Amino acid sequence: MVSEETIRNRVIRIIAATRFPFVDQQDWGEGYVTTVNDEVKRRGIDTEEEVVYPSIVITKPDGRIQEIADVALAREVAPSSVARWKLLSEKAGVGEKEKKFFLYVPPKSEEKTQKLLESNKISYAGLRVYKINDRILSVTPITTPDAEYDHHRT
Repeated sequence: MVSEETIRNRVIRIIAATRFPFVDQQDWGEGYVTTVNDEVKRRGIDTEEEVVYPSIVITKPDGRIQEIADVALAREVAPSSVARWKLLSEKAGVGEKEKKFFLYVPPKSEEKTQKLLESNKISYAGLRVYKINDRILSVTPITTPDAEYDHHRT
């Protein structure tokens, strides 16, 4: 049996490899670097209490954070995750009108996640559902408040 954490780490790597940037994306920032925090924690965010490791961190050539993506498990779609999501949103760069924070959640948790984000005034660029079916990962956009063109499906 594959553990929940192992599956999450695999999902993180696939999302990073296929969506940051998309295979056919032409407007990816020159010199942007995509860093994955899986079994190995590579790029954290310092807080007063601890270092927080988002699932995926995209940095500009000078090392400043441009985008952040986080992959949540079903049990993490809860009020207890709001502080983490708020921090990750605050640390992300700004897109067209929202913070470049993307949140990936399992099926049947998208409505609850969106309510938590919006009722807590967390700026985000995209809410996505990830699903594994017959060993294939799919990602479905739920909402993209920052830009309509970002509705890619994999």
